[in-house]
Amino acid sequence: MYTLGALQDAERTEFEQRILMYPELANELKQVQIAIAAYCKSYAINPKPELRSEILTETLHTGGKTTNSQKGSYSERDHSLTYKYLIAASLAALAISTFASWFFYSRWEDSEERFSQLLTEKNQLAQNYNLVKDGFDKTVFDILIMRDENSQVINLHSLDTGLNFKARLYWNKNSQELYIDVLKLPEPEIDFQYQLWAKSDTAVISAGLFDAHEFSGIQRMHEINKADSFLVTMEPKGGNHYPNLDKRVLVSTTWEGLK
Repeated sequence: MYTLGALQDAERTEFEQRILMYPELANELKQVQIAIAAYCKSYAINPKPELRSEILTETLHTGGKTTNSQKGSYSERDHSLTYKYLIAASLAALAISTFASWFFYSRWEDSEERFSQLLTEKNQLAQNYNLVKDGFDKTVFDILIMRDENSQVINLHSLDTGLNFKARLYWNKNSQELYIDVLKLPEPEIDFQYQLWAKSDTAVISAGLFDAHEFSGIQRMHEINKADSFLVTMEPKGGNHYPNLDKRVLVSTTWEGLK
């Protein structure tokens, strides 16, 4: 509409200010001007050769009545004006449809971007909810284990009292379920893991490997049906078939004297 001169003074001034502010808008205006000029050129009508002499005769003629040839030239000029009006109307329709297409396309892009942002926020909220729910479920599970009246609580301590390493076992002799709660343990050496052992009159049985993080919560170990004492050692990754007593980290009170 600016290219066709169809804007009001205030609108034209505002548009020209925006051209100064946004170089990409000036580039777009130039492209529109080029497109409209090309469109006009493609529909341009060359006048008849004889029309030149008639126009010159009419221009130089200062009086007299209008002749038939003059009437014909007027008629041709009327047709020429009609064509020009049609071309101008077509260009105006083209400009309006182009602006409408750009307007709705930009609105569609904005809507799509907002939708993507909302979808991302929704997925992030879902992930946060799942994390909170998993943490809540784990806390409830730990509380149920600690409050189980059928579970026997067994405290594990370090041989060196100055280290103050601690862990706690919850052993249900009826269901044979065994859980460990790490209270304080250092990270194991590289390529090593902590392993829990259960000792009975007949054998020493592995109760499984576990993490040493204080915030790992209560971890389930292998089921144990019989044990007199418990021991934690540091073993190579993947575990061992028999405890390395030189790598003892934690023992139960009943282990002492059973070396």
